Amino acid sequence: MSAKLKRNALWAILLLFLWASSVGCFNFKELRVTANTYTTNAIATYTILYDRTITNSFTTTAFATSPLNTSSTVTLVFPLQYNLASASLACNYQINSVGPFTTAPCNLVSNQITLNNIFTAGAIVSNFTLIVANVPNPFPAGRTSSFSGTIGVNVAVPNNVNSLVTITPATSICSFTFSPALVFSSGNMVFSITLTNQFPAGGTIGIQFPLTRLWSL
Repeated sequence: MSAKLKRNALWAILLLFLWASSVGCFNFKELRVTANTYTTNAIATYTILYDRTITNSFTTTAFATSPLNTSSTVTLVFPLQYNLASASLACNYQINSVGPFTTAPCNLVSNQITLNNIFTAGAIVSNFTLIVANVPNPFPAGRTSSFSGTIGVNVAVPNNVNSLVTITPATSICSFTFSPALVFSSGNMVFSITLTNQFPAGGTIGIQFPLTRLWSL
């Protein structure tokens, strides 16, 4: 074989290798994240939908010709606002919206959950639903940054629309007791306050006395 043919053959092999390595590598639509409660400090169940079929610009991906294998994983990264270190998370998943949900270990490192050994060889996955229970909602209230995730080598690209949530403040409730129950103008009354919900850092509690300065329990 001539040197030119050898070079052409090497180029063909290299191009074939590059093409093969790029097959199945694509980004897909941002995660759709919902929860059964968005209240601060509440223990919530989050449902995350991975749509592997389209992009954020609604173009079709190569999911149908990009099968997964037994080593393909699913990851979910919670925003930094969440503290999951002491949470007893529970994970269940469903592939292609078919059949019952399957329980899987929530392998948690920092704020990333990884699910392993969930696909069969050659699996064609159009969508994937992950339910994560026992998630402590963050505090204080406000809009979170985006959740992110992957399926195999494919990445869900955050778009700051469906891949984030807004945490709402819990109603701050407190109760009062008085000691002693009766005092005169020269006496002291001690107010003991029991907080039902966490108050924000730097917050204040105001006490409105009756205008007559007379009241009864």
